[in-house]
Amino acid sequence: MTTKVRVGSVDLLNDGQMQVPPKEIPFPSEDSEAKILLSKVKGQYFATSSKCTHYGAPLAKGVLTAEGRLVCPWHGACFNVCSNGDIEDAPGIDSLQSFKVETDGSSVYVHADANTVTQTRQPAAPTVEISSDNASHADVLIVGGGPGAAFAIEALREEKFNGSIKVVTREPHLPIDRTKISKALISDPEKLALRKPDFYKKQKVDFVLGTDATKLDFTAASVELSNGSSVTYDNLILATGAFPMKLPLDGIDLGNMFTVRGVKDAEAINAAVGEAEKDEDKKNVVVVGSSFIGMEVALALASKAKVTVVGMDKVPFEKILGEPIGAGIRKFHEGKGTKFFLPAELSHFEPKQDDAKVVGSVHLKDGTSIPADVVVLGTGVKPSTELLKKAGLQLEKNGTVKTNAFLEIEQLKGKGKGRVFALGDIATHDTPKGPNYVQHWNVAGNHGRAIAHTIATNQPKPFDKIAVFWSAQGQQLRYCGTTQASSYDDLYIDGKPEELNFVAYYFKGEEVVAASSMQRDPIVARVSELMRIEKMLTKSEIKAGKSPLDVPLVGSA
Repeated sequence: MTTKVRVGSVDLLNDGQMQVPPKEIPFPSEDSEAKILLSKVKGQYFATSSKCTHYGAPLAKGVLTAEGRLVCPWHGACFNVCSNGDIEDAPGIDSLQSFKVETDGSSVYVHADANTVTQTRQPAAPTVEISSDNASHADVLIVGGGPGAAFAIEALREEKFNGSIKVVTREPHLPIDRTKISKALISDPEKLALRKPDFYKKQKVDFVLGTDATKLDFTAASVELSNGSSVTYDNLILATGAFPMKLPLDGIDLGNMFTVRGVKDAEAINAAVGEAEKDEDKKNVVVVGSSFIGMEVALALASKAKVTVVGMDKVPFEKILGEPIGAGIRKFHEGKGTKFFLPAELSHFEPKQDDAKVVGSVHLKDGTSIPADVVVLGTGVKPSTELLKKAGLQLEKNGTVKTNAFLEIEQLKGKGKGRVFALGDIATHDTPKGPNYVQHWNVAGNHGRAIAHTIATNQPKPFDKIAVFWSAQGQQLRYCGTTQASSYDDLYIDGKPEELNFVAYYFKGEEVVAASSMQRDPIVARVSELMRIEKMLTKSEIKAGKSPLDVPLVGSA
């Protein structure tokens, strides 16, 4: 039953402010965690649920823009309070609940239902019957079952797209939150699942699991599958992802050497490492690679194995975060017992003396030998574009396919019956500042949402999202920026990286091209919005002591 509750006076908030009403204000819910969030945009009040639909972050600590965009302080998910709490950016899936707001000249009232305060809002199921008789055709065919596919499905249905959707994926399971694999080595697909099977059934999405696409025919708008069938399409979304790079070293094919990409990898690593009651019985694990995958796995294994990290940089994350921050993160990991060989070059891998099939040691070019019962390779990935190349597409030097600003493959326009899009790890897309390529789970998700908007509305918008990364490294690391950040020419740090408490700005000339932080929320979320609307401070302003938190977003739209 809906209840009308007074939440404050009309001058409670200024434009751009948010507030969760105080506990003493009665609200129609016995759940103390059930809160509404009151926001004010352009003189008007809005009320929504108060927690991010991704990991439950308190949205009151996020960032609110003049457009009504509400950005999560943790991982960059975005909702629009002016549009009924609709989701705008991944990694959130559901929209926020939205509640009626009323003012009488002196007070603000919210009309809310006790049952909906704790709930999120899923996309509405298609309102028309979608025929499944034609199994050989899809209005939208998605090749790949990762985040790009998952978020494309969500956005298509949010945009009231009532056509048929088919997903072909080599994975044996429905879309998962792959970020949890390296962070926690979770190997149960059900615990990683973004949605339960019933959701996709209601949304009338047809999944073809455990199946590869084997041939693309763009002229005929057709895809051949490994099960012997073929599917034609009106719209094709290529979301084939990437595969781990294999080092060209002797011993690389020995047993107990693993990459980290899917649930089977996590399952195999956990089995090889095992559980030991005594420290002396713990396995020796060597992690090769000192960036995101390697360092996340190192932390996940630190409590149950003797972990050593080998990498080519001076400190972890050196290229992307800078040496001072990398040194602080290394200090944290060393406190967990992890050892480092940095910088170091690998020579080869040798088997155990009593088992020639299983790795026993990792050898460096300086002659160092590191005992290894298990080796985890976090040495990067390559775009999975061989299928595209065989179909005649010209690839970029980095192995990706070039798209326009709308993520459509330009070289195919006008050459076939359907539209073809590419996203995520396989796509380099046009931007006003030049080609952009970012390998991150969340970027693929937002690509999927953008493509879905183009298909559903036929009103394409240039992809303008600022990439947002995150990683658990003792404290939560936040990062926003583009690939240009890898070649930044100056760095300014406010805080103490050795205590994992800082905000860092990366410059190219006077421009801020990226920012990272630990324990400084919501500054990275705010920087990402300021970069998006081109209102970010300059290098000179930041070094003079100005903060992005002081730059008003109200009136910036």
